[in-house]
Amino acid sequence: MKKARQISDISSLAEEILGDIFSRLPVKTLLRLKVVCTRWCTLISTPWFISAQLNRFSSDPENHYILFQNLSRNGLIRIRNPGCLIKLNEPCMSKYTVVGSFNGLVCLTTNCFRKLICLWNPSINQFKILPMHNLNLKRKHKCNVRVGFGYEQNSDDYKVMRILNYEIGGPATIVEVYSTKLECWRDVKTNHCLNMTSGSCDVIVEGFTYWLIRNLNGVPRKPVLASFDLKRERFSLIPVPEVVTSQHFRAMNYHGSLALLAHSSHNEFKGSLDVWMIVGGSSGEEVWQKKFTFGMDFEFSRHWGLTSGDIVVKNAPNMPFLFNLRTKQLRIIGTRSIHSVFYYTESLVSVKGFKPVTNQSKEKRKASCL
Repeated sequence: MKKARQISDISSLAEEILGDIFSRLPVKTLLRLKVVCTRWCTLISTPWFISAQLNRFSSDPENHYILFQNLSRNGLIRIRNPGCLIKLNEPCMSKYTVVGSFNGLVCLTTNCFRKLICLWNPSINQFKILPMHNLNLKRKHKCNVRVGFGYEQNSDDYKVMRILNYEIGGPATIVEVYSTKLECWRDVKTNHCLNMTSGSCDVIVEGFTYWLIRNLNGVPRKPVLASFDLKRERFSLIPVPEVVTSQHFRAMNYHGSLALLAHSSHNEFKGSLDVWMIVGGSSGEEVWQKKFTFGMDFEFSRHWGLTSGDIVVKNAPNMPFLFNLRTKQLRIIGTRSIHSVFYYTESLVSVKGFKPVTNQSKEKRKASCL
């Protein structure tokens, strides 16, 4: 009987086995392993390994985070332990707003007309300031600039959208898209004049970015969702059910799908939260359907839905807390003030063309933000 071959050195393992072992490790550990030897560095940097590590960690609730932003401090909160705050090494941009987060990448923008846009991976401490798109900024007309961010799986491309609304003898909208694969901006045609209600996109779902619209072609109207298809690079409009528009509602990513989280209440606070999702109708057309109703036995003034199915509740004047809709588990968050929250999971994700900046001097960092 043949004896089983013994492996005394981890370096002798096949790449597939080594990759399976390493993909179970957190990002900080993997960054240390990259400097051990060239073989490990190459393996950890390959697209298939980055994808495998992301899929494994994002499927484990223990690795889910809240990326929160307020006026005084920003950071991460582990969903399983929301009382513990994790401080981030932020990029050099000051007075920025978080646009959204997907696959460990975070899109940031500054609060001014000539908006600087930054793509940032906090887990590996890398960021990239996107080049300015000067073509439309040369226009002297005042405009409102909205920013969106998303991911297109088929092309493995992270894209940033700028929506410019001009008043040039009448409302006009210009749509610009930055592709991280192509590393350039392009103008995209649209037949709609879109007046978004917020400065950044409301929802990011794989392949699509969604915006809430209350003014279309210069005319106030009932709320609709403008869906931007990241593959075809075009907008389409999705009506919101009237029963939802009569309530306080938010669009959200619910376990990877578009959903509406509506607060039905006879007074300002108490009531229930309804989750509406799009399903296939009997005629083949997609329709909205109320999928879940969750009763609330506490008062709250604001809420944000997370991809994980949890919600963050602002229960003024008390501490904000994390609430699981299904289990009813309530956990206090370790910060009193929250301006916005986003779902986050750590990753090694980078994009073709990204340049590591962690070795840059502090002076060079500041200069790149001017």
